[in-house]
Amino acid sequence: MGEVLVVADTVACLPKELAEEKGIRVVPAANITYENETYIEGVTLTAPQAYEMIRKNPDHFMTSAVTPGLLLDEFRKLSKDHQNIFLVTISSKLSAVCQSANLAAESLSKESPQTSIRAFDSRTCAGAEGLVALAAADAAARGMTLDQVAEIAEKVRLKTTGLIYLDTLRFTYRTGRMSKSASRIASILNIKPISMMSDEGTMELVDKVRKKSDGFKKLIELIKKHSDTGSLHFMVSHADAPDAASAFVEQLKQEFNCLSMTISDYSPVMGYSTGPGALFVGFHPELDL
Repeated sequence: MGEVLVVADTVACLPKELAEEKGIRVVPAANITYENETYIEGVTLTAPQAYEMIRKNPDHFMTSAVTPGLLLDEFRKLSKDHQNIFLVTISSKLSAVCQSANLAAESLSKESPQTSIRAFDSRTCAGAEGLVALAAADAAARGMTLDQVAEIAEKVRLKTTGLIYLDTLRFTYRTGRMSKSASRIASILNIKPISMMSDEGTMELVDKVRKKSDGFKKLIELIKKHSDTGSLHFMVSHADAPDAASAFVEQLKQEFNCLSMTISDYSPVMGYSTGPGALFVGFHPELDL
């Protein structure tokens, strides 16, 4: 698999089988607490189980940022077999994972000077982050050095776009951008926002619709607007909405030449504020790497 081990956090939404196939290790992005019980996403709690909790009692579903200590433990394990580790993280504007990873890497460098760890801020999340991790893994598999893998990841990051459609605004009060009462009113009015990841790594509102079918059409319009070609790599992540994801993917296949297509669960670490039904699509063209 080459001399560099590529690691991604759980928010990259990589299916387990695909991560294993590409030789990517996955580390937790956050802890999940529900009714005084703590879980590890993807290990002791599946995405469908998490979304059932969110539906049942969202105010009892909480996430807490991963600590440098937890990542240090993960790095220690990985460094037993790998001296060069490249970690792709969720945008530093959305989470402290990258900061925690850098602190953990500094600590490990003192314990194990021969180990090199690079934490890479993807400035995005979900399927878009996953696409960056996949490109980094392909570079590592071709035997590229840590610096070269980082260079490839940066090139892909600059060409990767992420869009998200929310099926409801009921849960958005948890982002702090809207009060609980306002989010409920917006949900009753059936407002369905569409946001896009900015170049700075924030999620910005770009449009809103009232019907899911219109949401899919708008997503496709935005993909075309922000692409220079109709041939694209896609990763679609859904918040416990597999049927909606499948329907959207079929529309993508009709409108684009899909160079690759991955469907995955949208991480509950992010989904606790978007709510079930959300769809995130990441995409980028074929690149000469």
